[in-house]
Amino acid sequence: MWRFILTVCLLSWSCDGTTVTCKDEKDQAVDWYILYKGPRKGTSTVLTGLSYLYIDPEATVKKMNQINNPRGPLANTLKPLFRSIRSMEPSFGFISYNDQPPGANANVNKFGHSKGLLMVNKVDTGVWLLHSTPQFPYRRNQNQFWPPSGGEKGQIFMCVTFNYKDFKTIGTHLQQIRAFPFEHDIPNDFHQELKDAAEWKEITPPTTFPTLTSKGNQAFKVFSKQVSSDLEVGDLYFTIAKELRSDVYVQTWGCQWDESHAEAGQSVLNIDVVKNALGEWKPPADHSKWCVATDQNKHWTCVGDVNRGQSQYLRFGGALCVNNEKIQQKFLTFAKEHDICPPCRKRRYPECDPHAFSRMLLLLPTLRIADFDTDFLNGTDTGVIIDYDTDFLNGTDAVAFTDTDTQQEPSLMG
Repeated sequence: MWRFILTVCLLSWSCDGTTVTCKDEKDQAVDWYILYKGPRKGTSTVLTGLSYLYIDPEATVKKMNQINNPRGPLANTLKPLFRSIRSMEPSFGFISYNDQPPGANANVNKFGHSKGLLMVNKVDTGVWLLHSTPQFPYRRNQNQFWPPSGGEKGQIFMCVTFNYKDFKTIGTHLQQIRAFPFEHDIPNDFHQELKDAAEWKEITPPTTFPTLTSKGNQAFKVFSKQVSSDLEVGDLYFTIAKELRSDVYVQTWGCQWDESHAEAGQSVLNIDVVKNALGEWKPPADHSKWCVATDQNKHWTCVGDVNRGQSQYLRFGGALCVNNEKIQQKFLTFAKEHDICPPCRKRRYPECDPHAFSRMLLLLPTLRIADFDTDFLNGTDTGVIIDYDTDFLNGTDAVAFTDTDTQQEPSLMG
């Protein structure tokens, strides 16, 4: 009898709760993966807005059709979340963080520009899933986890399985990047760093960057950026290039775009065209944030939180980088066209920061946007509803505004 119970615990569930790991499309545990979703492109039968690449640690690329599949890698990985909090074991905890959660946006003056979630089994392992998708996860439901707005732009996900002890470092990182936890349940006996992150505690970002090792022994490096209008301080990707001592090619959303930066051995070069097995597209169609080292002796590929734009230098954020030569070589091929510096070209795309208008209103002492209407920003509406709210202006409000329009028009989102 005891042998049977032990077998069940080993094959399906931990004896102390749910097994928490990254999962593939066959619902098999994997150490880590990267998903790269393509944008929606006209009437294309390939770039449908839901098609994506599944990239494993060997850089094997599988082209898949429906990222919202209730039995795909994302849904399989998130399965421990798809239940009521009351039914979760005492050994299980989670934090979903997103500066653009379903139905609202976090206060840009208080919280960083970051998106992700973590799920942890205290007696075993946990998952850290970094991504670029507004309003994700949309619901803790296997059939509704993907947001209605999620098809328009390209997006990226990096899922890594870590041992429980490593979530002390991850919890500290969430405080450094000022993550906005819009839903969470962390039991009292979990790492204090995770509890503090769930309670919006803040830590000054470091100038040195820790390394982590996945359950399967893959090396990662964690970056948290400083806040400064100075590119060499506030640009996440310059920080990465400087630390890695390598030039980097960078893909970030083309509506927040700063010129490439040339400096010997640590240049930051914008990608102008992405091409992979799904097709090709330009940065305005791609909301993903990633960079790859060009040095053939520095095998780093990073998934980041923030874009390359001057307004983004004033936001907190970070990145998780994997040291894997095969992944590096694969992502180098994705950079079909990139800047060559010097000379560095100026921005070709206008910044379209969704908070630009609200920042302008900060010049007025008592106004707040109550109904942030994206139609107003793109010129198809004639007005925006405002009301009085000094809490938002002085930074004590967590959520600045709520508007259903942002669910339909993520192209204006950061």
